[in-house]
Amino acid sequence: MSVMILPGTYIDVLPEGLIAPGQVTIGNLGILGTASKGAVGKPTLLSSYNDALSIFGSYDSFMDPNDPTKRRANALTLVRALQLAFASGASIVYAVRVADANAAAAKAILQSASGACVELDANSPGLWGNSISVTVAQPGGSDILTRAQTVTLTQAQATAKQITLDHASVASNRNRVSIRKLDGTTVSPSVVTAAPGANQVEFTGATLVFGDTLDANSVVTAVYMVDPILVAKVTVALGTAKEPYLVTDGNMLVAAINDPQSGSSLVTAAAGANAGERPTAPQNLAFNGGANGEVNPDYSDPITGFDSLLDFDAHIIVAAGQNATAVGAALDAHCQKASTDVYKRDRIAVVGSDFAKGNTLPLTTTDIVTYVDKLIGNTLASDRVVFVAPGFLASSAAAVDQPVNPVTLPGAYTAAVIAGMLAALEPHLSLTNKPVAVQGLEVKFNNAQLTELVQNRVTALEIDRGIRVLRGQTTDVGPFREITTRRIVDFAKYGVRSAAGPYIGLLNNDRVRGALRATINSFLKGMLDDEMLVGYGLEVTATRDQQIKGMVQVTMTLQPVFSINFIHVTMILS
Repeated sequence: MSVMILPGTYIDVLPEGLIAPGQVTIGNLGILGTASKGAVGKPTLLSSYNDALSIFGSYDSFMDPNDPTKRRANALTLVRALQLAFASGASIVYAVRVADANAAAAKAILQSASGACVELDANSPGLWGNSISVTVAQPGGSDILTRAQTVTLTQAQATAKQITLDHASVASNRNRVSIRKLDGTTVSPSVVTAAPGANQVEFTGATLVFGDTLDANSVVTAVYMVDPILVAKVTVALGTAKEPYLVTDGNMLVAAINDPQSGSSLVTAAAGANAGERPTAPQNLAFNGGANGEVNPDYSDPITGFDSLLDFDAHIIVAAGQNATAVGAALDAHCQKASTDVYKRDRIAVVGSDFAKGNTLPLTTTDIVTYVDKLIGNTLASDRVVFVAPGFLASSAAAVDQPVNPVTLPGAYTAAVIAGMLAALEPHLSLTNKPVAVQGLEVKFNNAQLTELVQNRVTALEIDRGIRVLRGQTTDVGPFREITTRRIVDFAKYGVRSAAGPYIGLLNNDRVRGALRATINSFLKGMLDDEMLVGYGLEVTATRDQQIKGMVQVTMTLQPVFSINFIHVTMILS
């Protein structure tokens, strides 16, 4: 829009000339696994391990509580993997709890005089809810329930000079009344305990009596203390956390617990057949029926599995505790899907190996050879999947594991460590030769085995001046074998989208496309300066048909650092 600064002198501000590329990251993690607490299938943003504990609860023991010499079947995976990822450098993680159909929330049913009054359910499925308890008791001397009631007077109420309260009241200094008259003025009559006179009111049981004659449609607001005889004190408790509620019936309890602003952080409530009655006192109930659903979760479920992350900027995906045989193909399919122009969430996955041996007995030479053969024979071949091995030793916080610490975790958990390391690295920095902060390795490979593993697309850990990554690589056999190449190209694609976003809706002509090219070029030049690229080419074009459709074609030829390949990238922006 032209702006006149002097008669006959106008200035046009062309905003596209001021657009700069935004900040881009490709270090956000997405981790899926089983847990004892938390919503199922809902990506939750975490910034620390403490966040994970608060939302998803502690992990259970890795060893069998009935026989510490054996591994626990179906140990919970999510929080353990989050602990490893955050300890390895991750700072932004989208965590998703997965569960099978047996996951259930613990519950308890409060009774009233006629039967079921209110059903209370833990606010997420899991065994954690079985530790919740609920008690019903008569209120103590300091337990005071006050209610506020607003009534627009009918003609009958105005004539009778009284209204009926929702609950019986008792005398209290907390009782007060305000009346907004038809002329807009508000008065606050005195509260008395005898027959009211002018400018007075009396609370008598469930009735509020006025001393003055009021007009119909006057608005009366009464705040009063409810008779303690009618009140029950319901307390929901988990450990030292206690949530007390003073209620007169089940419906009031349901409303208080489910209140979106001040409701319970532990449970939800549903009205029973007798919710209009007061919960019977005393009652002391333990919640039961909670189940984690950890036995057979479906990571490929379109709602609660990998695809729940399709709309989130998670760039490195891990299926906690799941080995390559179980989820490798599904992870590859998800990453390929997420990286299309439909979703624009370019990402890679890190997956690990199974145990070297099916039991906890010491490894023999034959066991190691069999394990290496299995790793070499892996069927993964993707530019978006990293396969890591072996497992490692780690200290477990679970009480059952304390006598046997450190426990041996499989390569499926090494994936969480490597993912955390990747998240902390710039796209052009390689994992190769990076130290890994673990206590020890499940298997120490010899040089011949390490050579075979690297040649067969395995990102192997070795013991050499500590524990290190021998070579960081994907399972691809083409130009994207280096993880850095894959991440640099993904970083460039994110940057182009970030730079192009502000141009959507502007004219698709040579001038604006030139400005778009300048913005993208600025981003790529930054990558060149940061040594992510050693060179690049850029074209921004649009055919006549593309102009009509509001589309622009961006063609880049990228030369990633440490790569002899020229990566040709074509993006259609619209």
